[in-house]
Amino acid sequence: MKRVKASFYSGLIAILPIVITVYIFNWIFQIFLNLLQDSFVTVAIRSLVIQAGLGKEQDLHLYTQILINVLSFVTVVLTLIIIGTAMRIFLFKKLGSFLNNLLVKIPLFSQIYSTITQIISLFASDRQKSYQKVVMFEYPRRGVYSIGFMTANSNHLAEEITQEEMCNIFLPTSPNPTSGMFIILKKSEVKILDIKVDDAIKLIISGGVILPPNNKKEN
Repeated sequence: MKRVKASFYSGLIAILPIVITVYIFNWIFQIFLNLLQDSFVTVAIRSLVIQAGLGKEQDLHLYTQILINVLSFVTVVLTLIIIGTAMRIFLFKKLGSFLNNLLVKIPLFSQIYSTITQIISLFASDRQKSYQKVVMFEYPRRGVYSIGFMTANSNHLAEEITQEEMCNIFLPTSPNPTSGMFIILKKSEVKILDIKVDDAIKLIISGGVILPPNNKKEN
């Protein structure tokens, strides 16, 4: 029962950002769709369909609805791009920061919101580029393996003391890979995994539920 629970919560955390994104996008889409219904835009589209001779009178509603849906979709995408650009401006950035701080203070919701925000920021930022390779090593004890990201192929400060080749590793936590800790390991103790950084992040977020594709089997 515990395994079923753990798998359920891991799966929930894995799809939650996608579900929320789709829900918000659909909500905004429906708002624009309702605004365009029976508006001057609808009248203009109907006139365009009739003049272009795209269909019979009985097909007019269908063609009009399709064009309105396409127009609503394009409008939503452009609106989100404009909002995203505006948030980069100082005034809007301060407003966004205020709303963010307000949402973070809401009990229960704040934990979910903070985690989703951090994960989305990770995928949207250049932070992934600092992860050179996905690695596996024995931690926290012998026989138990952890997955991390190599952030530097060498560390001269540690190498001067140990007289061995060392490397910097970021060990992320699950299900939130934006937090974790920095450790220095011997290169000989680190095994490089043949998977993409994106796939490794998904693996960590899902708690091991979402495994990357097996390239060897496909080949």
